Amino acid sequence: MHPSSVNLVRSSHSWTEADSAAGFVLRYLTPMRRQLASVLGSNYEADESLKILLAHLVSAGFGEHKRGKLRDFLIRGVRSCAKARLAEMPEKDRPPAKLEGVTPLSQEWLNYWRDCLMERAWRALERYEHAHPDSPVYSVLFAIKANPKLTTTQLVQQVTKESGVEVDDEVVNRSLVIAKSMFAQLIADEVVETLEGPTKDDVKQEIKLLGMTGSFEGLMI
Repeated sequence: MHPSSVNLVRSSHSWTEADSAAGFVLRYLTPMRRQLASVLGSNYEADESLKILLAHLVSAGFGEHKRGKLRDFLIRGVRSCAKARLAEMPEKDRPPAKLEGVTPLSQEWLNYWRDCLMERAWRALERYEHAHPDSPVYSVLFAIKANPKLTTTQLVQQVTKESGVEVDDEVVNRSLVIAKSMFAQLIADEVVETLEGPTKDDVKQEIKLLGMTGSFEGLMI
């Protein structure tokens, strides 16, 4: 693959083919927990609700719902387990939950979902750098995302300090080009795994809907 290109459908793994429903869903606990905490008013109640959902997935798997978008399946699961948790609570202890706002296209849910996919891509890039310390792709990209106005000299100084590896202008510039395409590819791969048999257009639409197109600027897709 050219260093400035991204294959939107490189990954052929889909959530619909996961061997373990609960095991696969564990990747996405963070957005579900955040959504549940927002609705139920506490992390404790969010965790109790998640126990209900995970117990169901362990026993029943995805069932006949194994199709479409994973984030749609999970938000329906979030709504369902929140209802179940509320039903378990004494009426006097029930928070004023507004479950009607828990929908597949609510902006709050989409934001939580996007943040999760982005975070997974960042962690994968960081793991790559740990395995290849001579290619500080994570350190370079993270620094420039945090402060786009950094000069090459400042970037060299910051990356050397934070990574503990001596780098020069050439290494930094090369790593930045590689990092941008790697990060975008990681995001694309994450998106593909949450869709069912997606085409390039499906992936593009999902990336646009989630507000992640900025990570693909200047790249061939």
